[in-house]
Amino acid sequence: MEMRFDGKVAVLSGAGRGLGREQALLLAARGAKVVVNDLGVAIDGGAPSSAPAQEVVDLIKAAGGEAIANFSDVSQESGVKQLVADAVAAFGGVDILVCNAGTIAHGTEPDALNPDMFQKQLDLMVTGVGLLVSAAWPYLASSGQGRIVLTSSSGGVFGINTSAYYGAAKGGVIGLLRCLALDGDACGIKINALCPLASTRLFAGFSDNEEFNNWFNDKARPEYVAPLVGYLAHADCEPTGRAFLVGLGHVSEIFTGLTKGWGTPGHDIEDVRDHFGEIADQTGYAVPASSAAATGFIIKDAPARRA
Repeated sequence: MEMRFDGKVAVLSGAGRGLGREQALLLAARGAKVVVNDLGVAIDGGAPSSAPAQEVVDLIKAAGGEAIANFSDVSQESGVKQLVADAVAAFGGVDILVCNAGTIAHGTEPDALNPDMFQKQLDLMVTGVGLLVSAAWPYLASSGQGRIVLTSSSGGVFGINTSAYYGAAKGGVIGLLRCLALDGDACGIKINALCPLASTRLFAGFSDNEEFNNWFNDKARPEYVAPLVGYLAHADCEPTGRAFLVGLGHVSEIFTGLTKGWGTPGHDIEDVRDHFGEIADQTGYAVPASSAAATGFIIKDAPARRA
């Protein structure tokens, strides 16, 4: 059976280009009423334009769908509130929230980091995302089937050279995901994240290998990421608090594991050194569902250690 979104209202930030554009077009084609948010800025966050978001809306309407454009700055509280207000005014609520908006600053060496750029990246990709989720939360909760999809990055999980600003912000998205997923349990909201691999403006400049860039531009199409977003945004999606690497026609789950480890009360520095192999041994790892579960994993072995 085809997975459709008839009657659902989907709000997508950063949906004027690249990944967000393909997601908006897919959800609209499957029946969703779509709010296309995009400030239309250049890759460094400057030169805003209404053209990208409006073009996506025009394409959706030309295909018989329903959509409106929104040009709010989702790094600001006033902007996220206006985005949600526009969705409610136009379509009566919010059922799906997809957070794509982002800029990038790469090529900065560790000895040249500055607080202003950290703040700029965090405002948009952590604070802004959290505030947008907060503004939409009452509407997502009211249906009992709210769905949220966040956009992180493999750079925020596994690291990437000379991109500390971007990596820190995208890593913060994973922290938001894990906490908000627990909060959503009580009201039926499912929230997941993707780490996309796609040929977009944000990827440009990561490699100076022309042959690789030509291959990547052909194989890593943004439309290959959209189906995972569609699944995670659907009411039939049951997973929550999960993160996925997606691109090139491939999907993998990213998870955080906890080794069985080693411990004894009163150990010293040399004990850590001597038992580091056991501490780091990934055999029999666990995948805790929360911080409490991770703590419990350690506590359960405490009696044996005391003995």
